Amino acid sequence: MLSVYISLSLFLIVSTVCLIVLSCYICKLVKSVKTLSDNANIVTLSVQKEIEPTLKELKEAATSINSIANSADEKFKDAKSGVATLLGATTLLGGKLKSFTGGILKGISFGLGLFKK
Repeated sequence: MLSVYISLSLFLIVSTVCLIVLSCYICKLVKSVKTLSDNANIVTLSVQKEIEPTLKELKEAATSINSIANSADEKFKDAKSGVATLLGATTLLGGKLKSFTGGILKGISFGLGLFKK
């Protein structure tokens, strides 16, 4: 009976020591995790502060590029409509000039035909 008592006492002492050591390691782990999360928070805040001006500049650049593209598009449309108007007027004038010159040539040939007779 004495040996059972000694075995149980020894088991109790070893178990208690193991629980104390395990508790210490868990406390150290929790402390390390807290320090890691604090450091991650600090890094996140510093990165955010560094990126904000860059993002602001990128937004301004994108807005500027967009306005330049819209302006160029409007100017291209204006130039295209101007060229189309010029070509339309030239074609219209050319068509009338062609019929006018055709009429003059017919008149001259008719007049020459009258003189030949």
